[in-house]
Amino acid sequence: MTIKESLEDLRDRLETLQQSLAAKIAEFRSDESASPEHRQRLDALHAQAAAVKAKLPADDGSVWDAIRHEVQRDMDALSKDFEHTITYIDDHYREKK
Repeated sequence: MTIKESLEDLRDRLETLQQSLAAKIAEFRSDESASPEHRQRLDALHAQAAAVKAKLPADDGSVWDAIRHEVQRDMDALSKDFEHTITYIDDHYREKK
């Protein structure tokens, strides 16, 4: 996030991430060979994304200014966790096929 990035931009990024996460969750829930640990990790990331979304204010304003950095840290952590988890799962998932 940059200073110029709007709250709407952040909402869009979060929505894109949640859609990617939902696709992976659906993929691994329908595949019986996916490990329960991987499914649990994706469920945890889903909950984390929902928590980040809940922190976003309804509109831009002083509340947003007050929580901007906290939400950014959460968003960065969530994005990195998602990328790391999906890379790990994909690497191990491909080994089994």
